[in-house]
Amino acid sequence: MIGVRTRPGPGLADRLEAKAARLAAAHAEAMLRTRRADPGRWRKARLLWPLSTGDR
Repeated sequence: MIGVRTRPGPGLADRLEAKAARLAAAHAEAMLRTRRADPGRWRKARLLWPLSTGDR
């Protein structure tokens, strides 16, 4: 018989929701910094790669 082990923790929908929230937050901050003409927006990894940096 085939056994299946699942990892305890958030499911697919929860993980997708968290990714979408990180993308939305990064986009909102990037747009705000763009309107302010802040050159620092290009130096913030969390804005350039929101899914690859930060909490996982």
